[in-house]
Amino acid sequence: MAHVTLAAPITGLSGKLSKSHSVIFNLRQKATSNPRMLAMPCYTNWRDPQKVVALTDNQKSWNTQFAQIAAATRERMIDPAFLPSDQAAYAKQSKFKTFYSFVFNICKDEILNGK
Repeated sequence: MAHVTLAAPITGLSGKLSKSHSVIFNLRQKATSNPRMLAMPCYTNWRDPQKVVALTDNQKSWNTQFAQIAAATRERMIDPAFLPSDQAAYAKQSKFKTFYSFVFNICKDEILNGK
């Protein structure tokens, strides 16, 4: 595997330089225990424009369903008819960490199972 070592006069560079370039320069900012990454936090990625894959029919249908579920979740979270009962049910459960994820799964079950 090739290793890139960026030297002065460039002290920092992140992102693409232009639309026509396929090489992306990155600067690692997350915590790591790897000493080589700590010594040299710069790395590059290659984006091959010929390898852009089209979505399958299943992926397209899931994207559509996900958009419907997200919209239904936003509507249900502001609907005063559902809010008190949903908040009470959320307080009794321990599976979902956020109220949004709890309501999202309720809407997902309703849409996918037709309840």
